[in-house]
Parts: sequence; structure tokens; C-alpha cells
Amino acid sequence: MEPHPARDGTGASRGVSDDPYVYPGTDVLINKEAIRDYATLEATERVLTANRMEFLPDAVPLTYAGYRRLHRHLFEPIYAWAGKQRTVNIAKGNDMFCLVPHIAAQMEQRFALIRAESGLRELDRRTFANRTAEHACELNAIHPFRDGNGRTLRAFLEVLALRTGHRLALHRIDPKAWNEASIASFRTATYGDMERVLLDILIT
Repeated sequence: MEPHPARDGTGASRGVSDDPYVYPGTDVLINKEAIRDYATLEATERVLTANRMEFLPDAVPLTYAGYRRLHRHLFEPIYAWAGKQRTVNIAKGNDMFCLVPHIAAQMEQRFALIRAESGLRELDRRTFANRTAEHACELNAIHPFRDGNGRTLRAFLEVLALRTGHRLALHRIDPKAWNEASIASFRTATYGDMERVLLDILIT
């Protein structure tokens, strides 16, 4: 299930009709192909992003701007807002992601922490998984984009791993385990479940 509009700045509930990212009266994201069917858009998006995951841009800086560049690379064929920070608050179920006014500051702070750890270079396998798990979970909790946060996060983890002498077999991720680890970290601020997910796919 994709995130949905949550609340506006006053705390009032938002409905689909209030979401500027979707066609009026639907839950289908406005897209460059003018696709109005949810399932068709989902399938098209999946194919396009899978192909572009094979050719991630080189030299992506460890900054929020670099993270937005990855989102733009993955989604620019389908969405005009690719690479741009969302302008609506969103939630998944009852879990609210970072409120819009705080997204930029939270993202900049997270990348400052990654850079302060030397980009996670020169870490053994378990330590790399441990530190990456925290950063991945916190980036997920911020959820800076209206859609495509999970795929952008996985693309970033692949770029980060390759720079540090590690490799992630992303195709081996268990989606259920990934989602459960993300939810657990969101609700408890612990990262052990995500660390185990990453260790399962980490090739040194």
C-alpha cells in the first residue's frame, strides 16, 4: 500500500480530493503518460524504474540534493515532480511520516551524520549493516517524496554500498521482511530487524 495524504498544516484530515498529486476524484497519481488506471500506472512505473535501477548515476553526492537526484533519475520518465520534495503530509495506515515543514532539515541532518561517519567507509560487514540500517530506517521515516521513497532508498543503499567496498544483492530482499523491519523501526526507533535484512543481502 502506497502512502496516502494525511493531514494539512492545521491537523485536519486530508482526503484524496485534497491531494494535488492525483487526478481529481481518483487515487491515481498525475503522470506524463496520462494513465488514469491505478493498476496500469503501477505496472508501467514498475517497469520503467526497474530498467533505470540498472543504470544509476555516477558520483552521486552524499547530500539531500544527491538523494533527490536519484529519485529524479528513477521517476522522471513518468512524473513531472520527480526529484522534488513533497508538498503534502502523508501517512501509511496510522503512521505519519515527517511533516512537510521539517523534511529538508531532517534530510540535511541525516546526510550530515552519514558524512560525519566518513560515508560508512572502512567498516566491516556487520558494522556496515548496523550503521546502514539506522540511516535507512530514518530516511524511510522522513519519506521526502510523494511516491517512490522505497525504491529511491534502495537505489541509495546500492550506491552507498559500492562506494564502501560492499555490495547489496537487492533482488534478494524479502519484501515482507523489509516492510516489517521498516514498521518496527518507525514505531520503536530500533534497527535490529533492518540490520538482519541487510546482512542477508550484503556481499563483501
